[in-house]
Amino acid sequence: MSCPLFYNALSDQLDRPAGRRTFQARTSGFTLVELLVVIAIIGILVGLLLPAVQAARSAARRMSCSNNMKQVSLALQNYHSAFKRFPGIGDAIDNGWSVQSQLLPYAEQSGLHDLINYGAGLGRAASAEGFNSPNDQAAATVVPFFICPSDDVEAKKVVVYTRGRNSYEWEHAGLNYAVNVGTGTDNFVDYGDKTDGLFWRNSSTRFRDILDGTSTTIVLAETLKGDGFDQSTVPYQVSHKFVANGSGRDVEDMRAFRDSVMATDPLTFVASQTSWSGTRGANWISGFGSSGGSINGWYTPNHPLPDLSIRAYQATGPRSNHTGGVMISMADGSVHFITDSIELETYRSLWTTKGREVIGEI
Repeated sequence: MSCPLFYNALSDQLDRPAGRRTFQARTSGFTLVELLVVIAIIGILVGLLLPAVQAARSAARRMSCSNNMKQVSLALQNYHSAFKRFPGIGDAIDNGWSVQSQLLPYAEQSGLHDLINYGAGLGRAASAEGFNSPNDQAAATVVPFFICPSDDVEAKKVVVYTRGRNSYEWEHAGLNYAVNVGTGTDNFVDYGDKTDGLFWRNSSTRFRDILDGTSTTIVLAETLKGDGFDQSTVPYQVSHKFVANGSGRDVEDMRAFRDSVMATDPLTFVASQTSWSGTRGANWISGFGSSGGSINGWYTPNHPLPDLSIRAYQATGPRSNHTGGVMISMADGSVHFITDSIELETYRSLWTTKGREVIGEI
């Protein structure tokens, strides 16, 4: 059945001249100009939001780092409660257990601690034998609260230890939180000399030995891990992840090297240096040398000059990927963020236990 009204209307349209027909094809959408405006607005919004997102992520990583350091600090407190002293670094390179390895049972890591055989001795990473079994298995196990989430170097990796013409490859788990072995202006921990800090070989520091006060004495400081490979040259932009090796054998050689470098322009020194260690923070189980878990306060945070080494003697400083400073923990268990611009005298006084310095707000 046809509709008369529709038929009549259609007949009227067809009877009209082509130019007068009222049927129109209508389309919708953006013009090119409108599309470009929308893209520009989106770009502006992304540009405004991205720094905020990055800042939020950075703050979250810094908070996570603070919590990790707090956990290690509380483990130190618990250890002291049990033994009435802080743990010391092992008594020799082959038996150089880190302070961190001795804290495991006091930080809910009893299973990993039970894997370690202290009676077998640690062994030496820079050798064909490596760490003694089963300590080599423990050394390759990542301890999450030893790692800063802002560090872009993987926690577990193959580390190449170079000694002369020989190189030895071992899979190790690293760390970012190292114990205070003094200012670096006094003796050096690595061959057993007592330091002006809290730890050295076979140390047994107690709370009552911290005459400067537990709230103003560093117990832990943040550092960066190296990439695990020694280099003959490194770009200045990544030199803070490496340790510059000097020549010599004893403490006096190290002091001379350290003092001469301090008077050198950082860019000039890095460009002239031909021996770099990439094993800093390479393993948490060893307490000696740059690959282990100790640090001194010779440099202020994130200093433009790189860390220095002659054999196991070190001149170091805390370093991080946090903007503007590093995390530190005090002997009372508190965790703080100190800036790169901290005054040197105030900063160095935080590394001593008996310097009797008067320190204001950190």
